[in-house]
Amino acid sequence: MDDRFAAKKPIYSAFHAGSISQNVYLYCASAGLGAVVRDGIDREALGKALKLSGHQKVVMAQTVGYPQRSAAQ
Repeated sequence: MDDRFAAKKPIYSAFHAGSISQNVYLYCASAGLGAVVRDGIDREALGKALKLSGHQKVVMAQTVGYPQRSAAQ
């Protein structure tokens, strides 16, 4: 692997994670769902639960669900 690419790998990963999360937000908006990106996660436990390999890392998590309805609705 080219050393220039290896040095930029974390930046590329962040770009891709941001693009993916934006696509999830767009879908949720069209489907009446809510979404939120979270950083406060146990990355090690989540990585084990997902059976990630040693070179795969959890960058962030995104929760999707139905928005809370207000009493007026």
